[in-house]
Amino acid sequence: MKHYKDAAGNLFAYAADGSQDHAIKPGLTLIPDTEKEDLVQKKAKELFDKEDYYRKRLYSYPEIGEFLDAWVKGDENALEEYKRKCLEVKAKYPKPEGF
Repeated sequence: MKHYKDAAGNLFAYAADGSQDHAIKPGLTLIPDTEKEDLVQKKAKELFDKEDYYRKRLYSYPEIGEFLDAWVKGDENALEEYKRKCLEVKAKYPKPEGF
């Protein structure tokens, strides 16, 4: 494969035998495999970081047992406290734009 990037750092791949050269868009820059790997790793990290809010929330929410105990007992104060804790987590780790 031949790898190209655009000005925004997006990666494009075309057949090494030249059979797709007609499809190579103007403005793309041919890059070596090492740079391609760097771009792939960078994109993977961006996606991971973008989804990281989910993992942070997952490990920060109060235990579900707190909710169940409050619900079974009909304890409205405890239910409100559980809800407050959940909303604090959501505020601390907001969902990124575009999700």
